[in-house]
Amino acid sequence: MSDAPQLPLEEEVGSQGAATAEQHPYTMKISRLTIDKLGIKLYDRVSAVLAELISNAYDADAEDVQISLPWGVFLYDPKLPTASSQLEIVIKDDGHGMTRSEMNEHYLTVGADRRTRPDGGDRSREKLRPVMGRKGIGKLAPFGICKTVEIISSGGDETDQGYATSHIILHLPDMLTDTDREYHPTPGALDGTWSESHGTTVKLRDFSRKRVPAKEDLDRQLAARFGLERHDWKVCVTDSTNPRDSFVLGRLMVDLMPNTRIDLDGRPVPFNDTFLPVKGYVAYTLKPYKDEYMAGVRIYSRGKFVAKTREFGIGAGFTGEFKLRSYIVGELHAEWLDDDEDLIRSDRQDIIWSSDLGEALSAWGKQLVKELAKRSDEAARQEKTKLFMEKSDLPAKLMSTAPGDPIYREAVTEAAELLVKDVDPDSLNNPEQVERIANLAVSLAPHRSLLEALREVAKSTETTVDAVMELFKKARIAEMYSLGQVAAERLEVVAKLESLVDDRATLERPLQELIEQAPWILAPEWTPLGMNESLKRVRSSFESWYRKNTGIRLVTTAIETKAKEPDFVLLHDSGILWIVEIKRMGYHLTDAEFLNALGYLVSLSNFLDSNPELGDQFPIRRLTFVVDHVDRLNYASASSLQSDPRITHRTWHELLDSTKRSHKDFLARVESTRHEWDAAVEAPTPLVGGQRRSPEDDGRLI
Repeated sequence: MSDAPQLPLEEEVGSQGAATAEQHPYTMKISRLTIDKLGIKLYDRVSAVLAELISNAYDADAEDVQISLPWGVFLYDPKLPTASSQLEIVIKDDGHGMTRSEMNEHYLTVGADRRTRPDGGDRSREKLRPVMGRKGIGKLAPFGICKTVEIISSGGDETDQGYATSHIILHLPDMLTDTDREYHPTPGALDGTWSESHGTTVKLRDFSRKRVPAKEDLDRQLAARFGLERHDWKVCVTDSTNPRDSFVLGRLMVDLMPNTRIDLDGRPVPFNDTFLPVKGYVAYTLKPYKDEYMAGVRIYSRGKFVAKTREFGIGAGFTGEFKLRSYIVGELHAEWLDDDEDLIRSDRQDIIWSSDLGEALSAWGKQLVKELAKRSDEAARQEKTKLFMEKSDLPAKLMSTAPGDPIYREAVTEAAELLVKDVDPDSLNNPEQVERIANLAVSLAPHRSLLEALREVAKSTETTVDAVMELFKKARIAEMYSLGQVAAERLEVVAKLESLVDDRATLERPLQELIEQAPWILAPEWTPLGMNESLKRVRSSFESWYRKNTGIRLVTTAIETKAKEPDFVLLHDSGILWIVEIKRMGYHLTDAEFLNALGYLVSLSNFLDSNPELGDQFPIRRLTFVVDHVDRLNYASASSLQSDPRITHRTWHELLDSTKRSHKDFLARVESTRHEWDAAVEAPTPLVGGQRRSPEDDGRLI
């Protein structure tokens, strides 16, 4: 709608009906439960509300959408009520607008499927765009963040006087006073006037305590909700406190790891006897994203976000699974998810995976992520090696300290590559961690260069082979001893876990201590190099922060605090800070315990977000329940457990089984290496320089 002056409406457009209609020109009938469940509960983020209003403008054939709101502030501050009351969010478009009758029949009718009504359909009125809206509940979205919604819309056929204007004001408290009574929005001052141009303006006021993200975050969150680019479509978002600062909504830009991208064009989803087309890509990102909007594979239909997944529901036990859940990104466009059959949840945060089409997409996606994980494993190692070499300047240092020893330089480089293979990339931004790895590589290198040294010695007939063989043997024994120690320790932990699981009387404390001592039970790719002092600092700082803000003393370790039972165990793995809620064998998790643990996760995220020095080290925060039964959770908790990507659940037998499977290959490699060494020791002495040693010889070559 333009800013042109409004002219008095000389003749009513359409029939006004009886006297009641004249007294109340606008009517909405809706139950309090509907507003609460479909408005307040579903849309509690500013970006989600804006996305619904932007979608409405798109479906109304708008070409230009202007949004004005304050960035990076709370919309309501109880300490500044007067200033808060003056804040406003304005969304203005140049779409076809609505007449009074269209306002009543379409906008004020909640829950009607626009695609099935005679004047609706699945295409927009003029530009024939595939419409995003369907369920007819997005209009309630603003009430998730505010109490007053004002709508000014000019539409219908153009007349000599312009376009007829409808103007209504909706007040949430009035709408919630009764569950059955019809609600009559208040006509605004411009109702019944004319406008020189068509379009709609929506104004939001009287906000709840919701925070508008900062510019960069708001840009990302809005971009993540739309997957379309059109020459006839532009959305401009302006900071109302600084009108010179704005951005135009575009595609979400994600930093991809080289050589990991898989394009989805030409990879249709098999379904019955046909194939369903998809577009987009999946890949690894260079680093785990803290922003949930950036992480995972975003699924779109008709250009709008409908779901996000990290693994398409795949189970454990495939190569690279733990890195994949942290680093996978992508976007997938599947128009058939929102076609004849409605497979999208009401909050547009997920699809119905249990449907036939959902199961077909899941099965296809599971194979895709396995391929991605396998392909990306080598690419991830190369990127981490490249980053380490840049941060450590190791090649230049080696050339300076050992210019004439290429074998040594290669050995140090190889050792460094192996050490870096499984570390968290973010840890390579820590100079102390980089120096620690470089020093360890230098210490290990001589052992890896022994074979090359032996070959060099073998070229000389003046050198005693026994001396070199003895040196090699000692180094090999030391290497085998170290490897054997790791294997023995892991076998001991697996055996202890099995005994605790078999003992149905096992309490929480020994289980908590075991998992804290051996985090690889939950994350097999965990390595000691990934654990540094920052985890201890986070534990200590978070416990202090929590006590200061709540008055409650929190314990997040079962090992370092023996006097008090831990509230949960806090672990770290590859940039992830992990709350592990452990319950005894056979326990049934309660709603109160679920919500309490979820509150810890929220508090931890708030703490890290307010302390970026620590938060940047742990961009992903997770919650895992290790408990045998969740059947007593109510619907809301059970749904959250299943759909929230931050939350996972493992039973004790599942954990034991996955631990055994994850370390089966590792233990087999250890045993194989031992056999190879035993065979090498027992084998005849090899030829050296074309000669063979006699068993009775004194050690010199003959």
